[in-house]
Amino acid sequence: MVSVLLFPLIHYQAKSQHGPVQDDPVLAPNVIVSPVVDGNGNDSCWQKVSWQSIAQVWIPYGTRVDSNDYSGRYKVIWSSTTNLLYFLVEVTDNVFVDGFLPGVTADIYNYDIVEVFIDENKSGGLHVFDGTGSTGRKWGTNAENAFAYHIYADFPKEGEETSKCHVYDLAGTSWTDAKSMNYTSHLPTFALRKTGNKAVWEFSLIVYNDTYEDTMAHKEDARAHLQVGKVMGLSLAYCDNDKPNVNPKTRDRFFGSVWVPAPANNDHWMNADYFGTVKLITDIPVKDTNYHR
Repeated sequence: MVSVLLFPLIHYQAKSQHGPVQDDPVLAPNVIVSPVVDGNGNDSCWQKVSWQSIAQVWIPYGTRVDSNDYSGRYKVIWSSTTNLLYFLVEVTDNVFVDGFLPGVTADIYNYDIVEVFIDENKSGGLHVFDGTGSTGRKWGTNAENAFAYHIYADFPKEGEETSKCHVYDLAGTSWTDAKSMNYTSHLPTFALRKTGNKAVWEFSLIVYNDTYEDTMAHKEDARAHLQVGKVMGLSLAYCDNDKPNVNPKTRDRFFGSVWVPAPANNDHWMNADYFGTVKLITDIPVKDTNYHR
């Protein structure tokens, strides 16, 4: 009897010993008035929404990081009026590294960026290529089964904000024709603001289903209809480079919002099985995080 009771406890501790994770599920409320996307995050619609942690160290797996070096968190809401998700991401980092140039510099994930992993129907599974045969079995038969949005922007001057960003994900039929797809249009509005060692990303996101093709004439045909009760796969992550003077750039750490087992510490970009969960709810606030008894 004792051994039977101990296993769940040990299993729970193994999943929680390396810091907080996002809620399961994350409850995203519908907002009456959408936020002004300016990187401030002071709109009333954000005030009663819970922060979600981006605290799990995926690379190097399970290591400890001082909060003076890094801390990250996010909020998510949705609007039935605009049919968009909205994200507010706040990161405190002792060193911010930018300088990414598409097709010129090191890969985008070697800079300080936010990543959004979303699986519209929470089907899980591979999402790298539109592969066939052994490629399909190893890397996926539908690259749009889920999206791994790598969101980059140059950090603006102190106290200012920028609305220019680059958003990429991998696609193609195999490694011989792998493409870095430009999905910047999937973020209709974007702002990044930096003050001291704190950066705030605020952006909206169009949610597409797994019928999406970048070449389709009417992309609206693949746009998901957001509604109360909809459940999707969702995780957020942050790539951290602490060596601005070292070239070529190489990511030092990779932080995620959900626990993953060690063998899957860098699998989100290719496999949606370990994505977290978001559920769209009505405009009832999740909880008042500023309220204290």
